[in-house]
Amino acid sequence: MKWKIKVKRFIKSLIFFLLGIVCAGIFSFFFMTAFVNVSKMVEVPYLVGENKNIALNSLKELNLIPNLIGSGDTVLYTDPPAGTKVKLGHHVIVQLRDIDSLVIPDLIGIPTEVAKQFLEEYNISYEIRNRLTNNPEQHGIILEISPSPGKEYFGEKVILYNGKYEGVK
Repeated sequence: MKWKIKVKRFIKSLIFFLLGIVCAGIFSFFFMTAFVNVSKMVEVPYLVGENKNIALNSLKELNLIPNLIGSGDTVLYTDPPAGTKVKLGHHVIVQLRDIDSLVIPDLIGIPTEVAKQFLEEYNISYEIRNRLTNNPEQHGIILEISPSPGKEYFGEKVILYNGKYEGVK
């Protein structure tokens, strides 16, 4: 009979112990959530096309830390993008370029979809032409670009030659 009482006490103690652990976990979750979210949030400004110095001053005024990448005096894009809410003191990558010396990018060997996204992001007009290939690994890959990569870009349409594999029938 005594062992039944001891088992009941043990089960009761175990239940209270587990409830205590669950309650402590819930309390610590809410406490940490409230503590972490105390930091003030700011929105990353739209800086694409802005002068480097204006972009730096804008980010510093918002207490954000700019990390400059690339050369030139004009902002190409920011990461995180404009409109994203971040905490004070967050690092913002600022990609710079010199607009006057934009060159045709080397996209040979990358998937066609990635090349299209890249060109659309930088507002470079393009046309895709299929070129038959005997190699199945070249299917959907950029095989050639016209004008050739590295040449200065003057707004002309860039032609991408997409590998198209048609298996032996």
